Amino acid sequence: MTFDTKGNQSQAVDRILARVSELSAADRRAFMKAIRQQERKDDIAWLHKVWGKVSLKDSEITRIVEEVRTEMHASRSPKARR
Repeated sequence: MTFDTKGNQSQAVDRILARVSELSAADRRAFMKAIRQQERKDDIAWLHKVWGKVSLKDSEITRIVEEVRTEMHASRSPKARR
């Protein structure tokens, strides 16, 4: 007696990967570009869902952005600053 431990979802992913591996290099790049675009759309939708309920003034947003920029600048190595 054998058991299917992968499940249907994993099999579907395996089938998609097998089909993608058959594509030409240009078609694979186009496929990956489409996947990345969809991920960005999903990420933006999630951010909108989460932050759409929060009301911030422009001055608050500017302050937060400046804090993050300062932190990022301080964390960069001296060699990267050149």
